[in-house]
Amino acid sequence: MLGVDDRLITPATIKWVKVGLIAGLATIPTTILLYYVLGLAVDSALAGSNMLRQWFWLLVGLVLLKATLAWLFRTGQFRASSEAKLNVRDQIYKQVVRLGPGLLGKRRTGEIANTATEGVEYLDYYFSVYFVQIWVAIAIPIFLCSAIFWIDWVVGVWMLAGVPLTPLFVGSSARGFRRISAQNAVVKNRNSAQYLDSIQGMSTLKSFNQAIRRGKEMEAGNEVQRRTTMKLLLVAQSQFVFLELGFALFSTAVAMGVALYRYTGGHMTPGEVVAVVLLSLEFSRTLLLIGEFFFAGALGREIAAKVVEFLNEKAPVSSDEGAKSAPPTGKAIHIELRDVSFTYPGAESPALENLSFTLEPNETVALIGRSGSGKTTVTNLLLRTLEPDSGTILFDGVPEKELSLEWIRKQIALVPQDPFLFYGTIAENLRVAKDDATEAELIAATRAAELYDFIKSTPDGFNTKVGDQGAALSGGQAQRLAIARAFLKNAPIVVLDEPTSQIDVETEMLLNRALERLTKNKTVLMIAHRLSTIEQADRIIVLEGGRLAESGTRQELLAKGGIYAGMIRTKREIENTKVVA
Repeated sequence: MLGVDDRLITPATIKWVKVGLIAGLATIPTTILLYYVLGLAVDSALAGSNMLRQWFWLLVGLVLLKATLAWLFRTGQFRASSEAKLNVRDQIYKQVVRLGPGLLGKRRTGEIANTATEGVEYLDYYFSVYFVQIWVAIAIPIFLCSAIFWIDWVVGVWMLAGVPLTPLFVGSSARGFRRISAQNAVVKNRNSAQYLDSIQGMSTLKSFNQAIRRGKEMEAGNEVQRRTTMKLLLVAQSQFVFLELGFALFSTAVAMGVALYRYTGGHMTPGEVVAVVLLSLEFSRTLLLIGEFFFAGALGREIAAKVVEFLNEKAPVSSDEGAKSAPPTGKAIHIELRDVSFTYPGAESPALENLSFTLEPNETVALIGRSGSGKTTVTNLLLRTLEPDSGTILFDGVPEKELSLEWIRKQIALVPQDPFLFYGTIAENLRVAKDDATEAELIAATRAAELYDFIKSTPDGFNTKVGDQGAALSGGQAQRLAIARAFLKNAPIVVLDEPTSQIDVETEMLLNRALERLTKNKTVLMIAHRLSTIEQADRIIVLEGGRLAESGTRQELLAKGGIYAGMIRTKREIENTKVVA
């Protein structure tokens, strides 16, 4: 109905657009009748009679009706825009969830956030001004010219002559305005992303004495935004001056001049002149509306186009219709990757190519390889934040596409290298894993994760604030909180993305004890970056360029003298060099 993507509107949006449209259109004949009655009252007064006394309640009723319709008009606009904005933000969030971290990691968070907040605000004008007022602005000249023609056809002809000039003038600047508004949207998104990056990376900027340089880059970006904004204002103000001081005043002056000329010729009564002048004021208001809804529509269309473009991005993961949730067995799960290949969008070479291996129940498998060999991609494929281009991943013999995303993710507890902690309390961050966890369960999980002693030592206990992205906790404490989450989830599959890579030896001992408890009787995949971690594994898989290079126990791989053995030799040489030094 509204000529935009159906995902941007809801039935409530359409309902309130209709309310605003009906009220706006009904205002026009009400206004015409009110002004015509006032004109009759003027003629009656000049004739020596007091028609106002007879028509008083009609005039009061018309004024109240006009005010009520105006209120409904504005209410419809406001409610339509509110419903649309909330819906669009919901759609953006759902698309973020669908795309997942596998693809969103290649986007700037600030750009997405700016589109969902400040950008969506422009849709307010799009839905509240454009959709409703465009039809009202089209209808008003038709109604008014018909009424003026009925009063006096000569004045009607003069008024009608100016109608095509406004859309012609507005349309002539449309292409340039759309180009500038598109540039402005790109610059604002880039500046917002730069600002967010600078806040999040402030410690790094200060440690490298780059805060001032970064500030100058942001000043330059803000200057570019200022210039594009001023260009938009220049176009808008030129339109305003031309329409309001030109067409609007000119149309009123023409109506008054022609009406007075016709009055002096005896073709119009004084009351008709008053009615025509008042109607011409409504006519000039229409000219301003045309300019207003044009700019609102142009700005809104740019944002709507960007939102639709984002919503059209293909989600990397899908399930077959009727995907099921396998019954929980309470036991470790057998996993098989069978000829799995995956290439990131825009990448020249695949991240994984024909990769096949198995994870047996109650087995700990270490996945190692050089940076970029595909270890993290395997994790994302298991969690189904990415989907293989070819090949299959099976859980207890069932292909992943036949299983619901929710079920698969319930089976896997991830302990990442850099756990993300939300702003809030320790308890709130723990309940990310289990939202109805009791305090007793929190205590048990943090005890198992070697975190409870720290929590007990803080004044607020589980209500201790962790700060933005866990800034109030040390790296080891954040890692142990992530392990406590995994304990709360109690999933049969555990994926460890080198949780001990950035901590001291003493903390590593605590973590290793916690991890030993966590992985008992589970299927465990350990993404290893430190060779010392691998010693805990039952089996080692070595990736090279996205392919399976080696697989076996530690002793088997050392005996082969291949890639893993070479890594061990290099490590020992480095350690010996340090000892000599």
